[in-house]
Amino acid sequence: MQETISLSDILEELRSIKQKIEHIEELIEDMIDSTLTPEEERLLKEVKDKIEKGDFSDFVPLEKLDEVLR
Repeated sequence: MQETISLSDILEELRSIKQKIEHIEELIEDMIDSTLTPEEERLLKEVKDKIEKGDFSDFVPLEKLDEVLR
């Protein structure tokens, strides 16, 4: 026995597929946006190293550091 499929059923399925594809596109864009470039990775490592060493001079003006340390 053959199943009958209407044009309406096909259009509904196509809309569903389109929505799923759009969702996948958004997920891929989010994943790409959250991936660091090699330059960003290098800068992040530099910042982490400076913070671990207690060197905050690039992040806070020296005058403010002097005030806080007094």
